[in-house]
Amino acid sequence: MIRLYDGQGVCLDTPETEDAALPATVCWIDMLHPTPPEEAQVEALIGVEVPSRDELRDIEPSSRLYIENGAVYLTASVVWKADSDFAEITDIGFVLTGNRLVTIRYGEPKAFTMFAAGAHRELAHREIATASAHDLMTRLLEAMIDRSAEVLEHRSRRIDALSTEVFSRGAASNPEAVTRDLEATLGVIASHQRTVAKVRESLMSFARVSSFLQTLPEIMGDKTLKQRCRSLSGDVQSLSEHADFISENIVFLLDAALGLISVQQNQVMKVLSVAAMIFLPPTFIGTVYGMNFQDMPELSQPWAYPIALTVMAVSALGPYLWFKRKGWF
Repeated sequence: MIRLYDGQGVCLDTPETEDAALPATVCWIDMLHPTPPEEAQVEALIGVEVPSRDELRDIEPSSRLYIENGAVYLTASVVWKADSDFAEITDIGFVLTGNRLVTIRYGEPKAFTMFAAGAHRELAHREIATASAHDLMTRLLEAMIDRSAEVLEHRSRRIDALSTEVFSRGAASNPEAVTRDLEATLGVIASHQRTVAKVRESLMSFARVSSFLQTLPEIMGDKTLKQRCRSLSGDVQSLSEHADFISENIVFLLDAALGLISVQQNQVMKVLSVAAMIFLPPTFIGTVYGMNFQDMPELSQPWAYPIALTVMAVSALGPYLWFKRKGWF
């Protein structure tokens, strides 16, 4: 799928056939899951090759940020599905050639949808008639960074709420129910950690892209774009620190949940240990009189049975009262 936008952020009509030429007024070409014919269409317009999906997955820095045949190639790792419990990273390619920006993506981050929806409204306030490809690139990068900040804030609020819930569960009186709830909470904590880790990975990618953009002559020669790139680098640094802080809170919450689970399990073991100590003396007495030796004078006495029961009851009551006094109950 190809979406076309002009320099004012207005969505243009896509040619009905795949062999038709793209309009020359296009400034931003957004390629989503492109097919080979669509790639050929774009390459015919911009005059350079677009990276394939395998090339976007290359992790070498020299393969993600480079200039070739006068075109600037950048690859950023962007988090998506961040609102679900299974956030993912998708590699998105950017090609800056002439006054055109080409994006190649195989995922649908929310930042792209939001930016495309508000691009015309945002670019309408510019002093010049149309935006340049580098202007669109920096604004799109800004939208992706803003989306990362939104994800972190959302996760931070959910972690705070989960922290309150975990400690309130730990104060409950039913150890078995508390343990089951806390064990289920471990999966939720892991989901938060996964999302924050993906955002941190994405922010590191944005930092490299913004630093590389600042070295381009088109950026260095434009005071506004240069200042924007510097601002983006500062935002990425601040968000990275915020992500580290959230990660530390998640680790603390995980340790607290595991600690509470251990406490609840120890409580159960303590009750079992006390019960075993209470019934140990009566069991010992019953075992002695269950040996059935022939020469046991008590067995022939009529008072032997009630006396044995009384001694067993007293031997059980004694440990119970002692543990009660120590506060184990």
